[in-house]
Amino acid sequence: MNLPEQLYAVLVALQGDTLLLPNLAIAEVIAMDGLRKPAADAPAWFCGTVSWQGLDLPVASFEMLNQGVAESAHRRTKVAVLNAISARLPGAHYGVLTEGYPHLVTLNRTALRSEQMRVGDKPELILSRVRVASTRAAIPNLEKIEEHLAKLLGVP
Repeated sequence: MNLPEQLYAVLVALQGDTLLLPNLAIAEVIAMDGLRKPAADAPAWFCGTVSWQGLDLPVASFEMLNQGVAESAHRRTKVAVLNAISARLPGAHYGVLTEGYPHLVTLNRTALRSEQMRVGDKPELILSRVRVASTRAAIPNLEKIEEHLAKLLGVP
């Protein structure tokens, strides 16, 4: 089987981290001004819900889910609407807080280098850490993020 020489991906800036996602994972990036706060007893990583194309999408903070810490949102904070890879979430989409807009990158064998996991990384949420040129990034386990959201929403 011939593998492609290049892959298209996006670097998604977070407050203290960066995610590397397949280009097709991102449906859209929207303002977070419509974000509705969750109930007081919700886990700290759950940011609430946002309306998108007639759907109420759950929104997560990846940094809070992985490391348990994140700074407060500010004017650059956006919601990246991700296409779900499993059939667990109603509407097949969910949001993740980002800092600004994703940056398109073309990956090849020479552009990608393996990195060490960070202290405090949850191995079930991070498939790998890599360096793309001078940017260090995490490749998240999107299925696990969706599993956390589905459990929170009471979806089997």
